[in-house]
Amino acid sequence: MRKQLCEIRDIEQYLEQQQDTVDQRVFEAGMLTSPELAQKVSYQQKIIQLVRWLARRNKRQQLDNLYHQLMTDETYRQKITSIFQ
Repeated sequence: MRKQLCEIRDIEQYLEQQQDTVDQRVFEAGMLTSPELAQKVSYQQKIIQLVRWLARRNKRQQLDNLYHQLMTDETYRQKITSIFQ
C-alpha cells in the first residue's frame, strides 16, 4: 500500500510541476517505459481537472446564492441599482 501512496504523490508532484528538472525527466522516462504509469498519470490528471471544475461550480453557486439574497433585500438592491444608473 505504501508504494501506491508514493506513486500517487509522485504523479501529483509531476502534474503540479513540483519536481526539479532531473526528477521530472526521470518520471517522464518512467512513463515511456511503463504504459501503466502513463495511464495512471492520465487518470490522475482527469481527477484533478474534475475536482477543480467542481470547486469552481461550487463557488459559482455560492456567489449566485449570495447575489439572490442581497437582491431580495430592498434597501441593498436600491443602493446597488442607484450606483449603476
